[in-house]
Amino acid sequence: MNLLSGVEQDFHRPQTSPGGYEWWHFDGIDDNAGLSFSAQFYAGHLLSPYYQENLTAYWKGSQSPLVSEKQPVPPHPLDHCGVIFRVFHKGGRSEEFFQEFDPGMLKASDQAPAVLLGGNRFNWLPDGNPASYTLTLQGPIQDGLSLRARLFFTPEKIRMPALTPSEDWPTHTWVLAAPDCHVEGTLEWCDKEGDVKKEIAFLGRGYHDHHFGSVPPGQFVKAWYWGRAFLGEKTLVYSLQIPADGKEAPWGHFFSLSKGDAQHWKVSYQLSKGRHNFFWLPYFKKMGFTDAHRFEVEHSTLLSDGPFSITFGDRVTWEGDGKELEGPGLTSYLYLPRLGNRFFAPMMKGKTQRVTRPKAVAVPPPTGDVTTDRPDISPK
Repeated sequence: MNLLSGVEQDFHRPQTSPGGYEWWHFDGIDDNAGLSFSAQFYAGHLLSPYYQENLTAYWKGSQSPLVSEKQPVPPHPLDHCGVIFRVFHKGGRSEEFFQEFDPGMLKASDQAPAVLLGGNRFNWLPDGNPASYTLTLQGPIQDGLSLRARLFFTPEKIRMPALTPSEDWPTHTWVLAAPDCHVEGTLEWCDKEGDVKKEIAFLGRGYHDHHFGSVPPGQFVKAWYWGRAFLGEKTLVYSLQIPADGKEAPWGHFFSLSKGDAQHWKVSYQLSKGRHNFFWLPYFKKMGFTDAHRFEVEHSTLLSDGPFSITFGDRVTWEGDGKELEGPGLTSYLYLPRLGNRFFAPMMKGKTQRVTRPKAVAVPPPTGDVTTDRPDISPK
């Protein structure tokens, strides 16, 4: 795994090989409102049933190139771009939408953090007051309503350590773009006419990272956990990989971050007894290590449950430097052998909204949905 850090590394890396992928992850928590959210922008959507179907057909047709005169066309990652947005309330999922966009609808910068997919976008505003990421997300939910969010991520200044590449997973890159942010904004529930039926202010703390790779991750990794915890002024970021080769031990990375300083270790994790979710997806209830520091993550709540992935609400404990801290965290979990499973593909298609390309050749940037002005979220 290649490790990078900082906003300056957060630009688009277009992947072209079959099985390539890229995504940007944002999440946040507002303890006072009991709200949290998770958002992903995909350019090569690993969880897309359409992308996985095309990959399976391509690899199957490519196994015997001398048998068929007509060779299958390799699927292009950028033909499968999408957005997933989930909102959680008091430990449970309250709203979510999945969107996948027609080929050619992705607009992204290969020089700066900026992505546009339909009505969803994020971009970095270096001249903002203060410099921040702005996010706009909008999509349909149940009962004919749509969910709309406008959020501002302002990174805390953290001096990241020098990060060295790992030979264990050489085709994947993890960018810790802004692991600790102040987040503010609004969530709106709108009717078909666009009128706001409910609005909630969001004021809390958030995390942002970025992943990309040129080879399907299942060639190296069987299961993958990565997450974060905000414990007072300290931010902990962790990643655990279970290798595809069952003879290799689980390993991962651990970051301890505070204002102005950061530490990084490559660690071996100890795991608890395995469990299964509703879809019989295997996972471990606890993971951690005991070294110079003691660290444990307990997945206390399944915030979102699925056949390929889970979002966990965690209880995290850390002990080191003469201190012991405990608090909530959030972990994303992906089980690679399930990707492309034909049994679950119809269910995922049923949850996904296909967004078609407008008749106009150009896709104009949305107007009025992103502004550098902060929303008024003071108590009324």
